[in-house]
Amino acid sequence: MNTKSLIKLLLSILMVFIVFRSVDVENLKTTFVSMSPVAAFLVIIGYTVGQLISSVKWWTIARAGGITTPYPSALKAYYIGMFVNCFSFGMVGGDAVRGILVAQGQPKKTEGIASVIADRIHGLTVLSCFALATSFLMGNDRVPTNLIQGLLLMVACFCVGWVVGPWILANLPFVKETKIAAKLQQVAAIFPRDPKTLLIITGLSIVFHTSQILLHAVMAAGMGIDIPLATLFLVIPFVNIASSLPISWQGLGVRENSYIFFLTAAPAIVSREQAVAFGALWLLAVTVSSAIGGIVALISGDLRSLKTTPQDAPLPPVEAEPASQAQQR
Repeated sequence: MNTKSLIKLLLSILMVFIVFRSVDVENLKTTFVSMSPVAAFLVIIGYTVGQLISSVKWWTIARAGGITTPYPSALKAYYIGMFVNCFSFGMVGGDAVRGILVAQGQPKKTEGIASVIADRIHGLTVLSCFALATSFLMGNDRVPTNLIQGLLLMVACFCVGWVVGPWILANLPFVKETKIAAKLQQVAAIFPRDPKTLLIITGLSIVFHTSQILLHAVMAAGMGIDIPLATLFLVIPFVNIASSLPISWQGLGVRENSYIFFLTAAPAIVSREQAVAFGALWLLAVTVSSAIGGIVALISGDLRSLKTTPQDAPLPPVEAEPASQAQQR
């Protein structure tokens, strides 16, 4: 484990310690025991199915950028990337693995990694729009105004950057006449701008994030809690965005504290113990789903065969170094 991964793990442990200091251990045990096994099973299955939807979206982005990989190969790369993200204590490492694997056999490894970045930026934008739309249409009694304003600014920056960012980068005066300019143009092509592709990936992203939010309704029902859907569509995007930040392992500690911050403030919807149980069940779903990628990697041997080719630009190291979302993805 490298230093950065160790720091993230230690921060996760620290945040979990802070969480447990704020809850009643006996009540927490009672909460876990009373949780519906059926609800827990449905959350795990639902999370895994949601990743299938997300993989189709990412594959669509990669194909639009000229990476001609069959969907089964992209799906395999997606799950192996999830495995590396989860079990190597990071995110960027798994993203690099996913991007490299989807371009195997093609001189497009840099573009493959760019497709993952485009997928994450697009997903964060759609997820943020869920919270903004809910706040504007249904009202907001859970999220501080400055967070809503910050989210609106982030969405605006993402949209502008998506449209003109790659072009500006490739046409900078000190880049335009260099060898890297052509590579940057290829990377820019990964960010789809044609209406048909944007409509497809946005539709898939809406279905994916809706399923992620509704799984929280299943968790709540499994604990006997009644949380309005409007509250979930407002709060869960913030929870997933926060837990995707590169400061902890799989959002551990950050996710639980986010549930506590947004859902236990007066008037409280859940108890602190129930908020922690939310986080524990979500982490279980992520871990089980990610373990599928480990089985795939073991059978295929793809992790052992990762190589760069002379045609590719230098790649970031495949290491455990990270959004959210949550989920958000």
